[in-house]
Amino acid sequence: MLEKKKSLEQFLVYLQTINRHLRRGSLVQGEKQLTRVQWLILRHIQRSDRCTIGQLAEHLNVRPSTMSQMLDRLEKERLVYRVTDVTDTRAKIVRLTEEGAELIRQVEALWMERLSEPFDQLTYEEQTIFIELLRKVANYFSKSEGEK
Repeated sequence: MLEKKKSLEQFLVYLQTINRHLRRGSLVQGEKQLTRVQWLILRHIQRSDRCTIGQLAEHLNVRPSTMSQMLDRLEKERLVYRVTDVTDTRAKIVRLTEEGAELIRQVEALWMERLSEPFDQLTYEEQTIFIELLRKVANYFSKSEGEK
């Protein structure tokens, strides 16, 4: 049990180090500074074909009124906009503006650049194994989230 605990502690330290390195300054674009929650909102909108305020609130486990306030800030920064759902006029669909989509592209390009050199330190076989192991862990969390 001690071995497992030590391995998990090491994993967390390494994961936090990588995460900190990726995020350092990456959520600041010009005069815009995003919080991690704002980043999560933008990415969820980007990945969804059709995203309502309620769906965003559920995804981030906040009340719809709280999500509306968060979206107000992103709208003020011209990163998202809301439109009335044609199938349900009570609902609002949230979409990225071109500026919001461009911000995501820039941040992801920066992250790719930051990961490229350390990733190149691994052999092709190590890269393949590393990605497969991360996929297994990520799939576990995806499955357990779906069960809730």
